[in-house]
Amino acid sequence: MENFSFYLPTIVHFGKGQISSLGASIKQFGGSKVLLAYGGGSIKANGIYNAVVAALKKANIPFVDCDGIKPNPPVEDVNRGIKLYRDNGCDFILAVGGGSTIDACKAMAAGVCYDGDVMDLMAGGKGEIKTAAPLAAVLTMAGTGSELDLGGVITAGADHKKHTIMHPLLYPKFSILDPTYTFSVPEKHSMAGSFDALDHLIECYFIAGSESTDVQNMMNEGLMRSIVKNAPLILENPENYDARANIMWASSMALASFQFALGKKGSNWPMHAMGHELSSLYDMTHGVTLALIAPSYLAFTLEKAPEYTWLFANFARNVFGVVETDDALAAKMGIAKLKEFTLTLKMPNNLKEVGVEEDKLEYLAEKATEWGNIGALCKIEKDEALEIYKNAFA
Repeated sequence: MENFSFYLPTIVHFGKGQISSLGASIKQFGGSKVLLAYGGGSIKANGIYNAVVAALKKANIPFVDCDGIKPNPPVEDVNRGIKLYRDNGCDFILAVGGGSTIDACKAMAAGVCYDGDVMDLMAGGKGEIKTAAPLAAVLTMAGTGSELDLGGVITAGADHKKHTIMHPLLYPKFSILDPTYTFSVPEKHSMAGSFDALDHLIECYFIAGSESTDVQNMMNEGLMRSIVKNAPLILENPENYDARANIMWASSMALASFQFALGKKGSNWPMHAMGHELSSLYDMTHGVTLALIAPSYLAFTLEKAPEYTWLFANFARNVFGVVETDDALAAKMGIAKLKEFTLTLKMPNNLKEVGVEEDKLEYLAEKATEWGNIGALCKIEKDEALEIYKNAFA
């Protein structure tokens, strides 16, 4: 097992009615005026906005709205939030929503303390995060895990490229996770979020060095099984509290300080790199892009990295209950089971079905690998990425 450092400072308030802890929690971290950030009108329609506002007013905490944060949050929304925060003398940021809102707020938290362009603070940029505004999250959609990690993804530029921002100062100070707040999430987004969480776990599982990380692998397998079990229960009954609670906690745990990648040799998150380009070009829901890419990616990787057949076989047996004793056969059966699961969640069958043009595949492969090899178990550069996209096309 490789050396690692583990740090997870976020306090979690989980369960029904935990919004009651909002005011005291903000004051605990020095907040006295809040930038209240959220997306569209859904939190007003379902009553979550009113609950948040009531909790703030009860605690005598003034706030300024920063609404309209878009999915795949653009840097323009981040800059708007930075300006609102500064103009109104805020000292705390509260994200109410899913991953897009929380990611945008992380960039705002860094940006309000930086004199230059917030894009300088993205991975590979010329700036440095030295301090950040305190932020917290009220989660309304499970999936991304942003409520319990230190990073975010922001869209910028004419090509809508995804950029990451990451720093320990960007962990939320606390996150409120009430599963009832996810009851009204539309089926498509609930299922996309469930697969997003599963893919996070898969990305942390299929990494070189996994032969020495039994604790991480076995904990990961348990979380993957919980998603495979509970996501279909939400399809049957969107207000199944226990199913919603298990999906919410599994998605939070999946990326909690990237715990299941610890002790391994590192990864460039290949499925995310390829999925982000689909989101950039076609404005697809993030979890849907991952469901489209994952089976093709795993099949390609199994072929190119046969020394990890045992890991694929463990995935098949310990996540999907495959009983085949031959590792090679079990490995292939596990990938097939994953594909079946994407269809159970009503994800599209292939790239062609969602309107991706075949002549765009080479462009997607080029953009996904423009910063170099993205492989986790084998080399994936442009030609390899193109093969994966082609296999996912039809």
